[in-house]
Amino acid sequence: MSYRVITVSGEVASGKSTVAEELLNLLPGWRRINTGQRFRDFCDSKGMSIQQVAQLPDEVHLEFDQYQTTLLETETNTIIEGRLAGWLARNLEDVYKVFCTADFETRGGRYMNRDHTSPEQAMRDIEYRDFKDVEKFRAIYGIADYRDSRFYDLMLDTSILPAIDLAKIILQSSGLEVS
Repeated sequence: MSYRVITVSGEVASGKSTVAEELLNLLPGWRRINTGQRFRDFCDSKGMSIQQVAQLPDEVHLEFDQYQTTLLETETNTIIEGRLAGWLARNLEDVYKVFCTADFETRGGRYMNRDHTSPEQAMRDIEYRDFKDVEKFRAIYGIADYRDSRFYDLMLDTSILPAIDLAKIILQSSGLEVS
């Protein structure tokens, strides 16, 4: 099977962006779309913090997810990074779906460094966003848990290996060759 898109999904601060960036470095001619960043930019343009995402009307989430679905159906040689990207691609056989996870302490440290918060605030924010994400996706799509391994081709624990090694594992497991 030759894959035209790779999705990199995962929880808050699970290492999605770092793994996706390393993967991009190994795939000349490919491009990367960070839907999470695009959603954060959208929130910023509305004067909202990412913590307020759960308060957005379902229609906003559905519209943004339709944008992601269109990308998943039409793009080639593209890494699409986003929390729901893999789940949205669950029925697309020519999309390789990766889910990144990490232990809570690792995620907290990453979040703290990225968002310049205290350790306590980082942990609170992660717990809140994880809970709200699962709750929102359940309400909108009826997904019991988007983190369920049956939606993905590969589950990666990003806390055990450097991102470059994880990117190589993705290439090896997907059968994609470095050009």
